[in-house]
Amino acid sequence: MSDSRLKARFGIFYALRVYLPFSHVAQGVRAQSRALRGKVNRHQQATKLPYAPWHQLFPSKSALLVESAKANGNVRVSELAVLAKAAAVVAPGREIIEIGTFDGRTTLNLAVNSNPTTPVFTLDLPPELATKFALDHGERKFVEKPAPGERYRHARPPWKDSTAKITQLLGDSGTFDWSAHFGKAGLVFVDGSHAYDYAKHDTKTAFELVAPGGMVLWHDYGVWEGVTRALDELETERKLGLKQVRGTSLVFWRNRQNA
Repeated sequence: MSDSRLKARFGIFYALRVYLPFSHVAQGVRAQSRALRGKVNRHQQATKLPYAPWHQLFPSKSALLVESAKANGNVRVSELAVLAKAAAVVAPGREIIEIGTFDGRTTLNLAVNSNPTTPVFTLDLPPELATKFALDHGERKFVEKPAPGERYRHARPPWKDSTAKITQLLGDSGTFDWSAHFGKAGLVFVDGSHAYDYAKHDTKTAFELVAPGGMVLWHDYGVWEGVTRALDELETERKLGLKQVRGTSLVFWRNRQNA
């Protein structure tokens, strides 16, 4: 086994077995400390969805963690590991769809860990394109970049081969035509705009994309108010069984219809 693969295997072990449980405890301690001091964290909202550990939501299959270095706007390393594990169990013949490419760190991990025949489609918003809904405050800086997917575009061996499965799509998720992909996705990752209207619209899209037995994962629940409100309202109205992945800001749902 190459040094790169050994490092990637250790990386996912560390992320899930060390970083994730300790960060969950640390988050709780910090929250209690702020409450005692009467401080409010504007990047943390009260949440309503029940917790579940990732390994109870989908089976564990061997996976790798690549491009683990985190930049502002990326998922945490523990969340990246959960997404890698989710990609690894996507059934052959299904698609993986990501709404919100950003720098392509998550995209690369989805491609590396999924079946060699599994296509990965990732959509990002070009900076010059007008949006259907207003972006949330502070999101424009994540849109203003030369090109999306820098980290998968510049992937080095042995991960570079996996990037051939990635199709970069450009457009506004509020108006993008996904009809050719309806019902084909084994995994949909929703991580586009965090504005309430976009969170609601992208969630509707995810339900149209996901295949029977497939999964949907959302990012930044409890972190961005629009995402938190949209998912809490959805669960209150439809009782879908949404679960927050313990120790993360990810929310999980499986399409059990005719699975």
